[in-house]
Amino acid sequence: MEFETWWLVLIPLIFSLGWMAARLEKRSDASVRGQLPASYFKGVNFLLSEQPDKAIDAFLEVAAIDTHTVELHFALANLFRKKGEIDRAIRVHQFLTTREQITPADREKATYELGVDFLRAGILDRAEQAFTSLSGSNMKAEASRQLLELYELEKAWDKAIAQAHKLREYGADVPAGDIAHFYCELAAQFIDAGDLLKAKAELQNALLTDAQNVRASLLLGDIYFTQHQFDEAIGQWRAAERQNPWYLPLVGPNMWAAFKKLERDEEGIAALLEYCTMYPSIDLLLVLAQAVEETKGPFAAFELLREQVRARPSLLGLDKLLEHQLRGKLDDDRMQDLRLTRELISKHTQRLGRYRCQSCGFQAKKFYWQCPGCANWDSIVPRRAEELDFYPVSAKKAAPVVTNSPAKIQANI
Repeated sequence: MEFETWWLVLIPLIFSLGWMAARLEKRSDASVRGQLPASYFKGVNFLLSEQPDKAIDAFLEVAAIDTHTVELHFALANLFRKKGEIDRAIRVHQFLTTREQITPADREKATYELGVDFLRAGILDRAEQAFTSLSGSNMKAEASRQLLELYELEKAWDKAIAQAHKLREYGADVPAGDIAHFYCELAAQFIDAGDLLKAKAELQNALLTDAQNVRASLLLGDIYFTQHQFDEAIGQWRAAERQNPWYLPLVGPNMWAAFKKLERDEEGIAALLEYCTMYPSIDLLLVLAQAVEETKGPFAAFELLREQVRARPSLLGLDKLLEHQLRGKLDDDRMQDLRLTRELISKHTQRLGRYRCQSCGFQAKKFYWQCPGCANWDSIVPRRAEELDFYPVSAKKAAPVVTNSPAKIQANI
C-alpha cells in the first residue's frame, strides 16, 4: 500500500471535525439540562425516596412555568389524586392557577382539575365556585357535568334540573328519565313540607319530561290517598302498570288500603290477584295473602300461599308459608322441628330478600330509586334478589306478561 501525500491533509481534518462534533454535543446536553431546572431533578429524587411533601416543594420552586413543565405538574397532581392524596393534588393545581406564564387553556384546565379535587374531598362550596367560574370557557360542558354531580350530592334538585338542561344545550346526552327523577325529588321535598299543590306541579313536570316515569305516577297516587281521594289514587297506581308493571309491588299495600276505604274488598282482591298472576312478586303475594286473610280468614290465606309457592317455588315464599302454618300450633316435637326448619330458612332468606342494582350489583334491604353504589337512576328493580336470579327483569323496560293461569288460585279464595 503506497502512502499518498494528500492523507497528510485529510487525517488532521477528520480529527478536527470529530473534535468539533464532540464540543457541539456537549453544548447540546448542557442546553437540555438548562431547560429543566435543578428543582425537577430534586423532586424526582424525593418521589423515588417516597417523600411526596418534599417533592411537591421542589417542583413548586420552579418560578418559570412553560409548555413543557406544566404537563409535568398536571401529571404529578393526577398521580396524587389516584393515590387518594387529594390535599397534595390541590396544592399543585392551586399553584398552576396562580401562574401567569401558562396559557389560558392550561389555566382553565387547572381550575377544572382543582374543582374535581375539591369535589372528591367533599369541599362542595369550593368545588362549585371553581366549576361555575368556567361557565364561559371552553370547558363549560365538562364543568357543567361536574356541577350536576355536585347538586345531586347536595340534593339541590332545582339547580340539578337547570344544569341538566344546560348540558343538553351543550350537546351532552342527559337521559330524560334522570331529569324526571330530579322533579320527583323536588316534589318529595314539597310533600315533606306539606305543600301538595307545588308537589303535584313538579310531578306533572316529571311526566312531561318522561311519560314513562313510574315514580311520578306512584307519588301522585300517594298524594291523592292522603287527600282521601281514593278512586283517583287507584287510578294513578293503575297507570304504573302501563309504564312498567314490575314497580307494582311498591303500591300493593296502599292500593289494598284504598280499596278497603272504598269498601270494595272483592275488587281489590281481584286486582291484586291479577297483578300477582301476570307480574309475580313475593311482595305482592304477601299483600294479597293479607287481604284474603282479612276478608276470608287465615285458612284461605294459607291455601293461597301454598298454591302460589307450589306454582313458583322459592325460599322466600316457603318461609312465609311455614310462618302461616306454624300459627297457633301446639309446640310438640313435630312443630319444634318445623320451627327449626323455618328459622334456618329465615336466616338464609335475609340475603335473598334484598334489592339488587342491575348496574353495579349493590344490594340493600331498602328500595332506592337511585343506586347508592353507582348513582344510576332506575337501576334497581323492586324485586328481591332471589326472584331476579330465577326470573330476570329490567327496571327500564316494560315487563313481559307471565301466562300463569289464575283459575286454580281463584278456586281457593
